[in-house]
Amino acid sequence: MLLFGYRLVTHIRSSINALQAASALQSYPEEISGQLSALCDRLEARAYSDQALADLKNTVSRFDRDLGQLSDSGNDSPQLARALLLWHQYRQVIDPVVSFTGQPYADSVTADTTFSPEGREHYAAAERAHLFAADNAKALQTELVNLATAIQHTSSDAALRLRTLLFVGVIAALMLAAAAAWFQLMRSRLLRAQAELREAHEALVRASRQAGMAEVASSVLHNVGNVLNSVNVSANLLDERMRTSKASGLARVAAMLEEQGGQLGSFIASDDRGKRLPAYLAQLSSQLLADREAALTELASLVKSVEHIKDIVRMQQSYATHCGVVESVAVADLVNDSVQLNAEAFSRHGVTLECEFEQVPAITVDKHRVLQILVNLIRNAKYACEESGQSDKRITIRVTRCALGVAIVVVDNGVGIPSENMTRIFSHGFTTRAGGHGFGLHSAALAAQELKGSLRVASDGPGCGATFRLELPITPAEDSL
Repeated sequence: MLLFGYRLVTHIRSSINALQAASALQSYPEEISGQLSALCDRLEARAYSDQALADLKNTVSRFDRDLGQLSDSGNDSPQLARALLLWHQYRQVIDPVVSFTGQPYADSVTADTTFSPEGREHYAAAERAHLFAADNAKALQTELVNLATAIQHTSSDAALRLRTLLFVGVIAALMLAAAAAWFQLMRSRLLRAQAELREAHEALVRASRQAGMAEVASSVLHNVGNVLNSVNVSANLLDERMRTSKASGLARVAAMLEEQGGQLGSFIASDDRGKRLPAYLAQLSSQLLADREAALTELASLVKSVEHIKDIVRMQQSYATHCGVVESVAVADLVNDSVQLNAEAFSRHGVTLECEFEQVPAITVDKHRVLQILVNLIRNAKYACEESGQSDKRITIRVTRCALGVAIVVVDNGVGIPSENMTRIFSHGFTTRAGGHGFGLHSAALAAQELKGSLRVASDGPGCGATFRLELPITPAEDSL
């Protein structure tokens, strides 16, 4: 839109210059005709003056130059073509007159001054040119007037389109401002939702302890905590974008344009501020579009994270007696979602992630339970890499076929697992990490069983990394529905 507006401004500017040139040309035909008449009168009255011929030459030269510049400006109107053709005919009869360099009169011993042979030819050429100019001056002037009218209509249409474009730009600015306000409202709601979620978590822990459901409450806190990290990051990014938005610049541009009123065309063409306006609008548009795309991306991430939190809480509240919604989903999409929830941690801790996906069929499953498992596995792999202390921290996620259906394998080059811990790794409360609580892997193993799949681990020992393998059926068993 800004590029189109810049082109319109350029077109209007060139049209104004062309209109001024065409208007100036309208007086030339009568001026040339009058000078030819004066030249003929002087020749006939034997009062010839070189100045009359010089004036004619100067007028013809100026008209020829100005009409040529108008033609070279790119104007291809039929009025200009007809004017150029008629002027070419003018030049054919005027050139013999303006090219005269001899003496018009012969030396005479009598009282009467007589024409020289070349002067007689010059007088005859001037008479022919005068008659031609008298017959065609009105026609040439009419074509020049029509040309000026056509250029004026073209510039008026371009100015109208520019005003329309600017109006659309102002509307777009208002919409962006409304979107910014909506984003701010969503951020405040998300902050309130976070506070409510924290209160809900605390209430759930107390209720779980009272009802003997500490394991379920711990799983909820662990998984929701993972997602809340992404929510906090996205909310802070949205807040920063809104605070640094350049949308207010459009309001200033709109106010400046409104001040010009009917002088908008001349303002854009001649005023220094108007000349800088297209470049400023282009730069501002690029910035606003970038802000909009970034805000939409973060908002989509926020919505996805909040929906995930709601599904985890809802699922765990009826964990013992109800199952989640079962749907067909691409395995690669599940892996990518789980990676997205840990993306900030990867970047912060310098962990390199590699994904190796084979072509596998979609699986029919409760995708939120699978997402729960994958988030825990990837998070634990990240901690293992971080605790290893090595510079080349790497996690590889593979998707392959297996006898049960589909296998998702998470491989890290972290601290590894001692052989004596292999049988306890999925036990409730078991952890070797300082500050760990041992809820994640135990909850993941239970969820894999609920999905009629399996979760296994393999490691060659300390310092050799670990491999977690989640296998899931393509379609759920009937008793799991």
